[in-house]
Amino acid sequence: MFLVREFSRLNYHVILVGRKNEIAMHSKYGEKKVIRSEEHLVLELNSLANTYPKLKAYVASGFYLAFLMNHFPRFFQLYQVMPGHKVSIEQLMTKNKTYKLAKNVAVLFPQTHILKDVENQKLVNQLHYPQIVKWNKDIFLFEKPRFKTQLIVNVAEMIDLLKILSEQEKTSLITQDFLGADLKNNFSYGAYVHEGEVKLDICVNEVRHFRSGVSSVVEEYVGGYAKEIKQQAEAVLNQTKFTGFLDVEFKIRDGQLYLLEVNPRPFGFIKIMKKKYPELIPYVMGHKQVAYKNPKTVKWINVLRDMVLILKNPSEAIHMLKVLFDFNKRTFDVWDIYDPLPFFYQMKR
Repeated sequence: MFLVREFSRLNYHVILVGRKNEIAMHSKYGEKKVIRSEEHLVLELNSLANTYPKLKAYVASGFYLAFLMNHFPRFFQLYQVMPGHKVSIEQLMTKNKTYKLAKNVAVLFPQTHILKDVENQKLVNQLHYPQIVKWNKDIFLFEKPRFKTQLIVNVAEMIDLLKILSEQEKTSLITQDFLGADLKNNFSYGAYVHEGEVKLDICVNEVRHFRSGVSSVVEEYVGGYAKEIKQQAEAVLNQTKFTGFLDVEFKIRDGQLYLLEVNPRPFGFIKIMKKKYPELIPYVMGHKQVAYKNPKTVKWINVLRDMVLILKNPSEAIHMLKVLFDFNKRTFDVWDIYDPLPFFYQMKR
């Protein structure tokens, strides 16, 4: 959504390829290509490549990126793709490969095993419970996965889970030490990276979560761990040739910083980057050599998500109002006075 608006306002011809129910498809900006299936997506991308050879293509969803990497690798020859560098994308989008990079530079991460290895090597009794079981990387696009992230509290539950999973699921799922449910100790490092070198960045605390992995309020973090977060994220990224937007997720437990995952794509609260760097997109597009950095600590809010949370927990209402009325420092997610329809479609959805 953010990229569609920004590129369109810079007078680029934007073609938006996606499913009808995606919020960005209801923007007034961009030429829309609605897809109905994975097969239709491939056909549409082939057709566009014939019409516009070597078009620049920004992939803004982890699910689309994983599908294209796994099932349509020719996409990376047909287009100038952002994010760039396939090997690096694969390293960063696959958790156990990311952890190998982390291990190289002594960055901590939760102890992790592929479920198939747990079964084959009879590790069930050796794991530290509770465990959290999740996908090693996004692999589904249109099809809904049978398995969703699950907390496993003891050996018996792990044995039961292994009994019902398919062989493919066991090789695609990881289990790792659960570092706790307190999401206020979760931090993200958002950045624009060029060939593994961080060019623009921001460290944030995800203050409130609509659900796991989906924030409603994000605030720039400049506290005691900010420098360490930046150093550890850069140490991992410098081993790659990745180019594009990404965010690196960390969690603090017992005073230690742990890397959770990297999302090598434009992240959900990316608009906070523009609040921090007002010339973000001109810089990324090569129109500016330097991007001015806003000295104020900035904030981001998805109003609808946060209103739902406030109804459940009214004690947070004062903080929400403070964010809303902090005009100089905050930015919104979907709401845009010049392009309001996506906001109202979000309400409908």
